[in-house]
Amino acid sequence: MTSFCAIVAMLMICFGLAAQTQGAASGPFNKIWTVSLSQYVGPQETGSSVTQLSNGTIVAGGNDANQLNHCGYYGGAWLVAVTANGGDNVWQQLYSSCASAAQSTSYVAHTSDGGFILAGGDFDNPACNGGCGWFAKFDSSGSITWQYDLKGEYTAGAGEIEPTPDGGYIAVGNQSTTTYILQALIMKISATGALRWSAAFPETDQSFPGAFTGGNFTFESVQPTPDGGYIVSGVADAHFRSGYADVLTVMKLDANANVRWSKAYYGANWLSGPAGDAKYPIFQTSDGGYVLSGTVQQRSYPFEELFFLLKLDARGRVLWQTGYGGTNGYYDVSRESAGGVATADGGYVLAGQSNIFLQATNGWMLKTDGSGNILWQKSYTGLTTNDGNVFEQIIQTSDGGYALTGSSWTSDLTYGGPGGSSWTSDLTYGGPGLWLIKTDSDGNIGSCSCMQDTIVTPQPLDLRVVKARFARSTPNLTFIPVT
Repeated sequence: MTSFCAIVAMLMICFGLAAQTQGAASGPFNKIWTVSLSQYVGPQETGSSVTQLSNGTIVAGGNDANQLNHCGYYGGAWLVAVTANGGDNVWQQLYSSCASAAQSTSYVAHTSDGGFILAGGDFDNPACNGGCGWFAKFDSSGSITWQYDLKGEYTAGAGEIEPTPDGGYIAVGNQSTTTYILQALIMKISATGALRWSAAFPETDQSFPGAFTGGNFTFESVQPTPDGGYIVSGVADAHFRSGYADVLTVMKLDANANVRWSKAYYGANWLSGPAGDAKYPIFQTSDGGYVLSGTVQQRSYPFEELFFLLKLDARGRVLWQTGYGGTNGYYDVSRESAGGVATADGGYVLAGQSNIFLQATNGWMLKTDGSGNILWQKSYTGLTTNDGNVFEQIIQTSDGGYALTGSSWTSDLTYGGPGGSSWTSDLTYGGPGLWLIKTDSDGNIGSCSCMQDTIVTPQPLDLRVVKARFARSTPNLTFIPVT
């Protein structure tokens, strides 16, 4: 049995621009949580997902490749919990087995009991050929209530997990066959971590025009729907006359994962971004339809990438679609979106990364109304404007603001102290740190110079909908207890 232990990561150093620009930590913040071991081993921390617990604490789930874990190896799944008002440290822990960087975090979501649920990976379990999925339930202090590894035909894992009204969970991702073909995977998990049912959906020549048997198909996002079923988004391989491509898919499933309808979306000029490079959050709207967000990519040079919003009716037909981004004179293009969320005022907010503003990759966020019209837009940097800054997920917080996590490359020489409370010289030697920011409802971080307004305009897209058909099968999955 694989042994996971949690250790408090004592080597943390928190760099916080909020502490520099606003004095005492309060309200919004912009901080990078990072540690480097030497000039030869720089920071290797990243943020993958963020959630807010019922007590207000913000938890970022991420990964670390170079902190010493409990048995002298390096890295693991890293969770950082901070206050919503100022981003002060609440707790941070590293979860690992006796191997290097063998555990990872993909997604965290708060639960009604005040804790949270995690989907990730375990690559140190000999029962799994190429790696197991890892599911774990935590209380609000980061202690594990239960955890299981997921074993599939060859490999299996989930990129998103969400609570369901019955107290259990729904998770989506993919499983790999012994011939290394990815099949979309959905799993219903009980409140105690037992696998209730699962379904896999392989791609075939009959799935949609352009699909082919043996193509890879993966689910990227899932949300429970009021009728007891689920709405799921994904990305499937396609082969058109112009070459291989990725295609957006949406499926409506009933409570037992039987297909009610499924659709594919692509156009003459625009297609989905590559599977795994962006997330595709989908959710039902109050009118019974759905909104899907993520990244689309141009079919031809310069292969521009845009954030997008796609509004669908209750049967998956396109009501409107809008792209956001563009190019500049250096042929830099906007990059993938971490996806978006619906906001309390009936609009939407998108976040991800773009390099069209400062000729360097920066976090980018924009707010729209309910029809996709831009209300405001801003780019964000971590410690400098010339380093790589990437948002991986955004949520709206209980005060109406936004929390985002991702990664930021730090400068060779920065200043910081534990918790961001004091400032002494410290070398970080570049490398990514876990980036965590909190904004107000207008995307502002006080008077922080780390953000600037941007001026892109919405762009038309040409995605059209076609009927899709994916046959449901029952995969051979096993849940393995781990500690």
